[in-house]
Amino acid sequence: MNLDRFKNFEQDVRELVLAFEKQKEGHTSYFDVDQLEVIADYYLEVYDVEGLESAVKLGEQLFPSSNEIRLRRAHLLSIQGQYSKALAILQRLEQSEPENTDVFYALGALYSLTDQSQKSIEYYRKAARDGYQLDMVYGNIADEYYKLGKTAEAIAYYRKSIQKNPDESRSLYNLACTWDEQGCNEESVEYFSQLVADHPFSKGAWYCLGCVYSWMSLFEKATDAFEYAIAIDKTYVQAYLGLSDCYSHLGNTVLAIQALRDTLEYTPDRPFILYRIGRLYLRQGNFHTASTYLHDALKEDPSYSIAWNDLGRCCERLGYPDEAAGYYRRAIDLEPDADEHWICLADLYLSTQRYAEACALLESSRGDATDRFSFDSRLLYCYYKLGRRNRLFSLLMEDSASFGPMYHTLLVMYPEFAQDTEIVDVINSLSTI
Repeated sequence: MNLDRFKNFEQDVRELVLAFEKQKEGHTSYFDVDQLEVIADYYLEVYDVEGLESAVKLGEQLFPSSNEIRLRRAHLLSIQGQYSKALAILQRLEQSEPENTDVFYALGALYSLTDQSQKSIEYYRKAARDGYQLDMVYGNIADEYYKLGKTAEAIAYYRKSIQKNPDESRSLYNLACTWDEQGCNEESVEYFSQLVADHPFSKGAWYCLGCVYSWMSLFEKATDAFEYAIAIDKTYVQAYLGLSDCYSHLGNTVLAIQALRDTLEYTPDRPFILYRIGRLYLRQGNFHTASTYLHDALKEDPSYSIAWNDLGRCCERLGYPDEAAGYYRRAIDLEPDADEHWICLADLYLSTQRYAEACALLESSRGDATDRFSFDSRLLYCYYKLGRRNRLFSLLMEDSASFGPMYHTLLVMYPEFAQDTEIVDVINSLSTI
């Protein structure tokens, strides 16, 4: 679905941006400095770096002495990672306009990007002097306190942000997550329950209440909260996802799938939703239907490596090992750093007794593995089945310093090892190293 990129913007912003973009087609329009600020700020908000650069360049040509255009240039440089250049501009602007809160805000953002949280807080506080968008400013301050490990201060500022705007989604969710990390979900429930009582149309508050209930495994209560959020805004994609997860935990796959289908009309990421539906059918054991949805996801995004991997799982369970191997290979090609893709292909080879292929695959990939024991445990079994005992014992010795305490699990994973006295003796001797 082609979502309107101007959905949350006023009509005059839309008209200005479209008029600006028509210049590329040969149309000539004049923009004053205020209009160029609006255009640049639109591109900044939607994170369109190319559009922002075009607006700033035109502004510099027409109004070379404008501090407002220089400020947008600093924003652009920050986005591009040219922090020292951005800082130089902002410091000059601060000297020339020592009470400009927009400059203070930009400095707060820049110091945040460069991991100088204390300075960031200092400038965000200065930016708050004008009383403009305090919900966002307080939320930013809270984020910086969180980075510094000052949880109490972070919570206090998230609450101040929400007090200014009960639907400030970033502060709402970060507050819920911070309380969850602190093991304070009961306090969180009390806070968000009171918040929705005071502000019953705050979809973000209902959503966070649903999240907290879900984290507490109170899934029925969570579904009610997510349903309220959706009733307020039927396009609220995250609430549909939360609702689907809850129904899945409750064992109601039909409703979990329906919640995902309901969001297809509104989501900006259809391949992800189609993948999620396919994944639910896969877990249900309905491999044919799962394959259909996974194929649909891949038609819209052929680079979706996890979908290729799950398509391989479906084919494997439907009895098409060669097709499954091809899908696993595709997933590996797209995301070679993901252990899961390599392991799925290796397990397919093992289940079809293609030990030499599994061995070659594991040997070629184990060096970059995140969970190397998952690779090496399978490689040990390959060596066993291929009669390469010297390699088997050499690998056991090599890995003993890292994985020795885990060696007894090998006897459970591969019962044949438990019947081999020599292997048992070596595992017993190395597992205590």
